[in-house]
Amino acid sequence: MTYPTLPISVHQYIRLLRKRSERDATRQCVLEGEHLCDEYRLMCERGALALPFEVVIQSGSSARVEKLAGAFDRLNVPVYATSEHKFQQLCDAQTPQGIIAIVDFPELPLETDKPLLILDAVADPGNVGTIIRTAEWFGVRNILLGAGSADRFHPKTLRATMGSVFRCAVHSTPNLAKTLQEQYAHYRLYGTAAGAALKLEEIQLPRTWGVVLGSEAHGISPEVEALLHGTFRIDRASASEAESLNVAVAAGVILHHCSTL
Repeated sequence: MTYPTLPISVHQYIRLLRKRSERDATRQCVLEGEHLCDEYRLMCERGALALPFEVVIQSGSSARVEKLAGAFDRLNVPVYATSEHKFQQLCDAQTPQGIIAIVDFPELPLETDKPLLILDAVADPGNVGTIIRTAEWFGVRNILLGAGSADRFHPKTLRATMGSVFRCAVHSTPNLAKTLQEQYAHYRLYGTAAGAALKLEEIQLPRTWGVVLGSEAHGISPEVEALLHGTFRIDRASASEAESLNVAVAAGVILHHCSTL
């Protein structure tokens, strides 16, 4: 199928969305690649998310991209085509997959009676995206990002979530300690600390619990640490000389344990 050529104004707007300030101002972001766009399409067909504003494909893309573009076209989403050179200008990925979608922030409401995963200045987009994906796997769909954490709608974050961001309530707050005090005072909050007296296996969690993960470089901020009901450590194997765990790996270990309680 032949689609209209991407207008210059839309091309320029998509390029602006590479800046976080523009994303926050417009509350829109760009989904890159077949997997993310197809996951979003499925959520739209279920009525869980709003339809994209536009979809753009690279001219001469694969049959799979053409099929996906056709699915959006049947949903009455405007689909445009552009050259390989211009398409690459729109993408963050070094090897674009031939399709992008411009969407409103896919935000679900946070629930204040379900487990909460809290990221305090976890700055790497790949780690944040992987943590969101891991949290969904273990049934934790409420995720709160404090200042200093990677943007939840950064292209790298979105790609690393593999679509989990569409099914989880992922929110950012400029003042994490204040938000926890005002909205989650009824939660028992735990955090990771290398020198904690308790092991991960020793913590007891009520129905409303939250776990805080701090930055790999600085740990949990003093303001948030003051709100914790306890800290725990993840012990390494006795023969290990590794200095620390990657924060996304630590999140997987913690969430796996919490899911068994």
